[in-house]
Amino acid sequence: MYYKVILFDFDDTLVDFHDAEVQAYGHLMRHYEVPSHLHDYHRFKEINQNHWEAFQRGEITKAEVLRHRFIATFETYGMTVNGQEADIVFRDGLARAPIKWIAGIMPMLEALHSQYALAIVTNGVTDTQERRIAQTDLHTVIDHIFISDKVGAQKPNVGFFEAVFEVFDQYDKKDFLIVGDSLTSDIQGGINAGIDTCWFNHRQLENKTAIQPTYTIEHIKALKEILM
Repeated sequence: MYYKVILFDFDDTLVDFHDAEVQAYGHLMRHYEVPSHLHDYHRFKEINQNHWEAFQRGEITKAEVLRHRFIATFETYGMTVNGQEADIVFRDGLARAPIKWIAGIMPMLEALHSQYALAIVTNGVTDTQERRIAQTDLHTVIDHIFISDKVGAQKPNVGFFEAVFEVFDQYDKKDFLIVGDSLTSDIQGGINAGIDTCWFNHRQLENKTAIQPTYTIEHIKALKEILM
């Protein structure tokens, strides 16, 4: 299949978000002087995931997610915090965390750059994502960056992809391929938008959903076979 535009998710597709999030959580715990032996990233991860899933179901707003995930986390420590302040501290730690690449990503992007239009499509807060991306050399290989906060819509909503199609208006939907690690965000988003999808399952997770990607790969090198 011949594609012309490759859309890449950012977190856990190009870079290791888990690593950055662990560092940001440590930064948050130190800010609020929580003893190190009580730091429990997995506690936060579960609470955070539950809040984002509630957001995707339309039960709470994004602003409520960003505040309440920390209020709920610190309640488990018997502490009361200002959720908005905690979110700012956490996102500052996230933006400062050194970038850790997923294996093989930059060589692949450098190889593709001369043949395809490349774009990043990421859900997140504009300031945080721009600061993180600015740590990298992605500007040398990426043609455009779409951040949900700036776009005004979040993957998997069609509105997010409409903003992408508006920028790349010289191409048809058949020319697009989205590559991402999230079935519910990247792959479902691509399906909703009517473009082909590639699930980058580098963590070798079981697909327990009804979402069916066009392709599935476990190493970024396998993307070459799809694009041949």
